[in-house]
Amino acid sequence: MDKLINTVPQNWEEAYRLYEQNFKAKNLQAKNHGLTLLRTALFRYVLPKYGLPFPEGKKLTSVESKAAWKLLGKIPTHELKNALSYQKEVFKILKCTLSICRTYRMHLTKFLLWSQQQPWWNGAVIVSEKDREKRCPKMRNTRSFSKDKPRVTERQINRGCPNFQYTLKSEEISPDLQQELDLFLKFQTALVGNRNRQDQALRPVSAMAHVTAAKRLLGWLHRYQGIPLDELSLKKLVAYSGLTPEGKKDEAEIEAVIELIDSHLEWLREARGASPNTELKAVECLVAVAKFLYHKASKQRSRHQVGGKQVGYKDIPIIEELRLLEGEIMVRVNQSPRCSDESKKWLDWPVFLTCVKQLVEECKERSACGKKRPLKAIAQSYQIALIFMLLSAFPDRSRTLRELEVGRTLFNRDGKWFIEHSAADFKTGDSFCKNGQKRVIELPESLYPFFTEWLEKWRPIFNPKHGYFFTKVNGDPLDTSALGNYFRSRSYRLTGQVFTPHMVRDSIVTHLKLSGAEDTVLAALADLMAHSQKTQGQIYDRRTPSQKVAPALEALQSLSAGILPEPIVEPLIVISFENDAET
Repeated sequence: MDKLINTVPQNWEEAYRLYEQNFKAKNLQAKNHGLTLLRTALFRYVLPKYGLPFPEGKKLTSVESKAAWKLLGKIPTHELKNALSYQKEVFKILKCTLSICRTYRMHLTKFLLWSQQQPWWNGAVIVSEKDREKRCPKMRNTRSFSKDKPRVTERQINRGCPNFQYTLKSEEISPDLQQELDLFLKFQTALVGNRNRQDQALRPVSAMAHVTAAKRLLGWLHRYQGIPLDELSLKKLVAYSGLTPEGKKDEAEIEAVIELIDSHLEWLREARGASPNTELKAVECLVAVAKFLYHKASKQRSRHQVGGKQVGYKDIPIIEELRLLEGEIMVRVNQSPRCSDESKKWLDWPVFLTCVKQLVEECKERSACGKKRPLKAIAQSYQIALIFMLLSAFPDRSRTLRELEVGRTLFNRDGKWFIEHSAADFKTGDSFCKNGQKRVIELPESLYPFFTEWLEKWRPIFNPKHGYFFTKVNGDPLDTSALGNYFRSRSYRLTGQVFTPHMVRDSIVTHLKLSGAEDTVLAALADLMAHSQKTQGQIYDRRTPSQKVAPALEALQSLSAGILPEPIVEPLIVISFENDAET
């Protein structure tokens, strides 16, 4: 804070630093005795009104001085208008002599008169309480997600590396390849019969994920395997079905395909530092590509039950081989630790709720120093606050936020707001919305004023080119990347943690389990989050092993000892020898 000039002070310490710099600039040869007396006037004769303990000795100890500076940084600038009256009260309490009162009142008055001549005084001090209510809390601090670029993994390659993006760019995709990709997408999503596709249609978002992964694989073929752009096609990824013309298994063809795939997976691990989950996504894409390329070669028409799932294409060797590879990778997925450092990301639920409250406060129309904020900045604050508020009220997957749309998934009925999902609108819809049922969630009333103001006043500022509830600042639909950036940057600024939207689900489950919530509450939360209680325990419960067993250990320690039963005493048998003696 040594160079805090040409700024609006937010607290007494910043105001003092401004005065100190001005004083030193005008009194280059003089001693700083006047500043020492001003600090005494503040620390000893004003701050006790704000809760600082009265100093015990004539001089402040280092501990007392440190506490005084800390408190000085917490008192807002507008409280300067009360400084003289509070000083007078402290003089009276301490029964100070007239000389002491005159000396320290004079130095405090000098400081206040100088402050009143500064351009920031009227905005920072002489302002009505009504205007103050329109001001945001101070939003800038030493943490910035964009500047700090916090890392939560040890991966050497990141978005700043020149070869981070290896996917095919749109201008690199030929018309023929684009047509093939479009047919690939349609094959996965179209409602066609068993003769064309032997499994159920995928949701567009899942099918599109396979198309995106295929573009990455094709980009790898071009950039690292030297395949020219005009030769790229999906068949370059899975060149053979593994069937001979006679319908028999061709091991050589299978080996050729698997060798190429193994090369790619090895590159992901060694050059990219990818996790097993990344490998799994690549192989899942290749299974989808193989189904698209070779579905007509399958003679199978019925669906075979395998492990409780309906699995087709059992007579296509390369698909079966890829499924075996999937299983091998899945073992590593389940056994591998998390790639990211969770301690740099995690927020306990109460801390997350505090973030929500702070972001709501940041929706005000004026900055902390009283300046009018740009309309787009206010609108974005509303949007961010709504995102956090919605997740705190309904901790659903981020897709729900991205695809929220009034009249389709968001409804206002009789003054109440509801989120309504059909089976196609969320990941586990087929399990939770059978026979045309809908998932209906009534949202809390605390959100209603924000919904109304966002839709009527702030959302139009971005000129959205779509009908979704949330939007990018450029008017495009909110996508996964933008939502994640909005969420992580605010979480990091407020807490220093790189908290993500999906971790909200982990946080509430873990909090309730640590709090000893009843099974009925946990079961209801599982229904709300649209997953089973088994999934709740396996995926979202982030308690450590010691936290999980702590209640059992405490219960064992609290149990009382019982009473041992009385010992069984065998009756004594008395043997008589009298008859024997007579005999």
